[in-house]
Amino acid sequence: MFSGWTAQLKTPADLLRKLEHDRDRMRADPIDVYAAFDFVVTAEHLPDWVGDKTIKQREPLLRIVSHLANGAKHFRATDPRHRSVRDVRVEPGVFDLDVFQHDAFDVGKLVVDLDGDEAAAFGPSLGIPELADQVLAFWRSRV
Repeated sequence: MFSGWTAQLKTPADLLRKLEHDRDRMRADPIDVYAAFDFVVTAEHLPDWVGDKTIKQREPLLRIVSHLANGAKHFRATDPRHRSVRDVRVEPGVFDLDVFQHDAFDVGKLVVDLDGDEAAAFGPSLGIPELADQVLAFWRSRV
């Protein structure tokens, strides 16, 4: 039925490669909310693909991802289990993204302000690019 794209997305390793692709898009434009959305929604589904849905409850990093994915997908995460994220914001940089290279100048980035156990584990805020790198490292060791 969906053979056009499922030929390339069949295994957890395939989904991990998509996750890497989404992270690379965020590196290309650190305030690209489309790439960030794609990243967290893809990362939210990796537990299903590896057959361990409960891992999201055990891992603080994945609770952050789950909160972000469900908040983005539904415009806000109202499920009481989502207590990781206080806010998501664009942290402005010193330089204009339209004028300066993002990999050479501080042009800003998307930032997640954390709450609860996740704030204790990762600090009060975490840049989305750093979050993406940590999520990728987590999944690379398991897929």
